[in-house]
Amino acid sequence: MKSLIYLITPLLLAACVHGAGNVTKGDSANLYSVSAQYGSMGGSWERASREAAEKATAYCTTMGKKYSFISEQRSGVWGWTPQESTISFTCGEPPAEFKQFKAD
Repeated sequence: MKSLIYLITPLLLAACVHGAGNVTKGDSANLYSVSAQYGSMGGSWERASREAAEKATAYCTTMGKKYSFISEQRSGVWGWTPQESTISFTCGEPPAEFKQFKAD
């Protein structure tokens, strides 16, 4: 019975873990990264990737800029450790049709 508990505990913990990292600034002036993680039962890499992209989009929006995806790194082992997605991105000028014009 003890061995069963030792086997199941890490799986339950991996299924419940949820979190998202804060946006961090990269080496260049306009390079950022953000991460999110979920356990296998909580949505896995797909959910973590989606949440990280949503956080990146929201971050750029607060600066009045447009989110641009650069790359994604995934880590974790399905069913054993949380699956984490780390997205690298930039915030650039929005297209002209999305800019708000001030009245003179």
